[in-house]
Amino acid sequence: MDLDDILALAETTPSPLELARARRVARTVQSQHDLSLAEGYKIIVDTDLADPLTWDADEAVRVTRAAQLAKQGTVTWLPGDRDAERFERLSWSDEMAMIVGQAPGTLRLTPRTLADLVHPADVERVLAAVRTAWEQSRPDEIGFRVVQPGGSVRHVYCHLEILTDAGRPVGVIATGEDITALELARQEQRRLAVRSRMLGPDPAVRDVLTGLQTRGYVIDEVDRARRTTGGALIVVATEPATRLPDALTDEDRDQVTAEIARTLRAVAGDGVTSGLVGSGSWGLLLAPRDDAGKAEALAARIVDKFRNHLFSVRQKPLRLNTSAGVVHFDNDIPDTGFDLLVDGEHAARDAHRNATAVKVLERPVAERERTDRCRRRIHRAVSANRFALYAQPIIDLGLNQVARHEILLRVRSDTGEPVAPWAFLDMAERVGEILAVDKWVIDHALELIGRGAQTSHYQVNISGKSLADPGLLAFVTGAIHRHHVKPECLTFEITETALIENRNEALAFATGIREVGCHLALDDFGTGYGALAQLKYLPVDLVKIDGAFIVDLCRSPADQAVVSALVELCHTLGIRVAAEYVQDQETLDLLRAAEVDFAQGYQIGRPEPITVSQEEVQSIELELRLPPQQTAMG
Repeated sequence: MDLDDILALAETTPSPLELARARRVARTVQSQHDLSLAEGYKIIVDTDLADPLTWDADEAVRVTRAAQLAKQGTVTWLPGDRDAERFERLSWSDEMAMIVGQAPGTLRLTPRTLADLVHPADVERVLAAVRTAWEQSRPDEIGFRVVQPGGSVRHVYCHLEILTDAGRPVGVIATGEDITALELARQEQRRLAVRSRMLGPDPAVRDVLTGLQTRGYVIDEVDRARRTTGGALIVVATEPATRLPDALTDEDRDQVTAEIARTLRAVAGDGVTSGLVGSGSWGLLLAPRDDAGKAEALAARIVDKFRNHLFSVRQKPLRLNTSAGVVHFDNDIPDTGFDLLVDGEHAARDAHRNATAVKVLERPVAERERTDRCRRRIHRAVSANRFALYAQPIIDLGLNQVARHEILLRVRSDTGEPVAPWAFLDMAERVGEILAVDKWVIDHALELIGRGAQTSHYQVNISGKSLADPGLLAFVTGAIHRHHVKPECLTFEITETALIENRNEALAFATGIREVGCHLALDDFGTGYGALAQLKYLPVDLVKIDGAFIVDLCRSPADQAVVSALVELCHTLGIRVAAEYVQDQETLDLLRAAEVDFAQGYQIGRPEPITVSQEEVQSIELELRLPPQQTAMG
């Protein structure tokens, strides 16, 4: 027996299912009746309880009365039969009128006025449900929205039932109730489920390579301690005892860094906040202030362990020169977590120069002394040319070939070893000396471009903070002419990691550089300050999606949604899109499917020292940037 057979039987003899439904309605009505009496309401309508299936009344009247007692509303539609001189009749109960925001008796109900009450997006679906129920003579259910006269939207759920006469359908009656509160609760549950599925780990908390906390996380924890308990910060500085072979790759250096991290964790234990705070620099926080006395002993154990431990690189033993600085601090001091980290780094460098294991600072140094020392360090690096430029290939996903190269900055250590610049650049930006580094990179990058083939296109990146300098445009145009670089072959890329300090100067630079004939790009897109606003007023030709959205793209629905939306947005605005930190073929395939224009990362090629001759390169992207801390070398 199918549903049609059950409906056919229901027209003559009630089924057990219908009898059960009637009993449930009766119990609901009885409870509402008892509640009304208990609350002192005067019953002014007939509320004698009877079995709706045995009550001697018209079917439509019985359904309407049951709905009234259950505080639901009904709409009854009798299409009529003109041949039999019966007229179409459409009516609703007072309860239904109030559900849709109408005062009872104030609206003349017609099919058109009834349809106008339904939300425009739901009208066709409601009509289709009514049409299907009528044609198949079977009940149905449907949820939809109604728009009340004041513009408020309510959610309504209706049961559609077919009225029959001698087995022939003669009308439709819809029993509805306002389920707005229930629907909003369901929507919130669905939203929370989606949000939970989309949430992933914060990449700013733990370094992927070492498993320890990142520089930013350690600084935040030091800030928390200085506001509450006080404590001590240990900074351990490590560097190879001898210069490493030039043939070593970033991957080799990453393996050394990971081994150092494992050794550090074994000595310090998991209960100590510890992290990679710079190339070869490690930070450890001990709090509260009462535990700070343990800092010197822990620092000495770490230094002793590192100095006597044989690390390995390419199956060859490696010893490390190691020193440490300890900075004690009380709570409620004005110095920031970054200030204390800088003090610890300087203390570790002093310990190394004085051939001691640990240098202890009982309190943070004076602000002026700290700032002056940072600035002297940056100026010495710039004047001594203690930088190196590396090239990393970029693939054009449309052509499926390498079309560009990104030039990455390396800072040379005291032994001449090129290391990742992110800690150095962070310091330069915070003390206001990033412009000096930017100018070094611009001048040397354009010199290399001018001495090369200039076969296609080159990109030079500039920190957002440097744009506040009104003389930057003149410096750049002077370098273009001095090194004989074709301006139409240049794109200047603004690093979005740092806040653009002066919007007017940034816009003036962007406008001026385009008048010269160059283009403009935006780096680290999606993690900086006011990214969408910058797309609105800066004449950007290219954006590079930040690597934080790419490294876990295959496993993160949230990253996939962000990348897809950013690509669609940028292409709509006439902007090309590049993705960085592509580390496997699956990620590359996803980016190609998302119509990303360019991609770079270890899957494409690792950074290599740049040479003067670049005839084989179609385009070079020269960039000064702060790489995310996924690897020791950036």
